[in-house]
Amino acid sequence: MNELLRIILIIGFAYYILSIVASLVKLRSVRIRRGSSKPRENRILPPVSILKPVNGIDGNLRENLLSFVNQDYPEFEIIVGIQSAGDPALGVVQQLKAEFPEKKIQIVVSGYKLGYNPKVNNLYGMMRYTNYDCMVISDSNVIVDSDYLKSNMSYFEDERVGLVTNLIRGIGGENLGAVFENLHLNSFIFGNVSLVSLLGKQITVGKSMFFRKSQLDSLGGISELRNYLAEDYLMGRMYKRNGYRVIVSPNIVSSTNHTWTFRKFLNRHTRWGQLRWHLNKSAYFLELLSNFSFWALVYATVAGFSLGSFVTLLLFWTVKITGDAFMNATLATGIGFKECLLSPVKDILIALAWPIPLFHSSTKWRGNRVKISRDTLLIPSQK
Repeated sequence: MNELLRIILIIGFAYYILSIVASLVKLRSVRIRRGSSKPRENRILPPVSILKPVNGIDGNLRENLLSFVNQDYPEFEIIVGIQSAGDPALGVVQQLKAEFPEKKIQIVVSGYKLGYNPKVNNLYGMMRYTNYDCMVISDSNVIVDSDYLKSNMSYFEDERVGLVTNLIRGIGGENLGAVFENLHLNSFIFGNVSLVSLLGKQITVGKSMFFRKSQLDSLGGISELRNYLAEDYLMGRMYKRNGYRVIVSPNIVSSTNHTWTFRKFLNRHTRWGQLRWHLNKSAYFLELLSNFSFWALVYATVAGFSLGSFVTLLLFWTVKITGDAFMNATLATGIGFKECLLSPVKDILIALAWPIPLFHSSTKWRGNRVKISRDTLLIPSQK
C-alpha cells in the first residue's frame, strides 16, 4: 500500500511540475507574440460585437465593463444581456451607457428560455441585436487589457481559425471562498489548460471566446447548446469536428473573484466535477491521481504519521505552496505567499468533493433542478 501511494505521489508531483513548465512556455509565447506582431498599416481589423451576459452584480462589474469600453480598437459594440428588468446590474450598465454616449453600448433585456442553460438563453436574445459577424463572448466578471480585441482578432487572419479562447487568471480574494477559487484557477486550471494546449488539445473556456456568427450558425447556432451545461467546451468541439482550428491564446484575461462565499466555491466545484465526469471519465480519474497534496496526507495517515511519512507530507506540501506562490507571482495576481499556505487545504477539499459526481448527477442551477447526463446534457429532475 505504501509503495503504491509513493508511486501516486511521484506521478502527481511530476504532472504538477509539467503544468508549471507548460504555463511558463505559454507565458513566454505572449511576450514573443506581442513583440513580433506589430499591426501592419494595411491590416484590416473587422468590427466586433462584444457579448456580455450579466446576472447580478459581480465583483467590480463597473470596472470590468470599463475595460471593454476602453478597448484600443477601431470599431466595436458592446451588447449587455440581462434576463430580468429587476436585475441590480441593469442600473450599473445604464449609468455606464449614459457616461459614454459616444460608445456603442446596447442593453438587451430578454426573457428567452430556449432550454436549461441560462447563459445560452441570454446569448440567444443578445445575438438578435448584434450588427457585426465577428463576436466575442465574455463573462461579466472578466477584466481585460486595452489590446484584448486587437491581439485576439489577429488570429482570424488565418481563415482556418474558427474559435479563439484565452488563458484565465483569478484576481482579488477578500474572503476564504474567493481565495480558494483563485488558487484553483491559477494553479490547476491555468496549468492544465496550458499543458493540454501544448499537447495539441485545446480546451475552450467560456469566459472569453472569439468566433464568427456566420460560422457558428452554419454549425447549428448557439441554440444547439441550450440544454448543455458545458456549452463552452461543446462549442469548441463543434468547430473542431467541422475542420476549424481552435486556438488557446496565451493572452491572459482576469476573472475578478473578490467576495465568493465558501459555499459558492464548494457548489461551483461540485458542479464542475459533474461536468468533467460526464465529458471525460478517464481524465476525471487522472485529476484525482494528480492531486498530490491529498495523496501526501493519505500516505502520512496510512503510515501512522511516522517521522518519514510526516517529513514526506511537509515536503510535498511545501512544493505545492511554493509552486503556487511562484505561479501567482508570475501571473501578477496579487495573491501572496500567505494565501498560498491554503493551497494544500484547497486541494484536499477538491479531493473530498471528487467522488460526488460518481453517485450524484443532479444539481440546482439558477433556480432549475436538473440532472446532468452524457456530454453534460441537462434533463429536468425532481430530486
